[in-house]
Amino acid sequence: MSDVDAYCPADWPAQRLAEARGIVADFVQHPDSLIILACRAIAAHSPDPREGREALALAGLLICVSKRKPKGGTA
Repeated sequence: MSDVDAYCPADWPAQRLAEARGIVADFVQHPDSLIILACRAIAAHSPDPREGREALALAGLLICVSKRKPKGGTA
């Protein structure tokens, strides 16, 4: 087994997918930027095309909303 194999197990996509699903499921506890990354991971690694489309739709929604938020200062 090489050093690369030790750091990158064969099931890493499944592990990242499970982690991303957990982040999206508990979205209230995470910043929008992390949820967007999780959605992109789901879209890239999910075997279910519907789940991938829904994840991309959620990411797009969060990106649109984040562009409308004021960036600091007082309103």
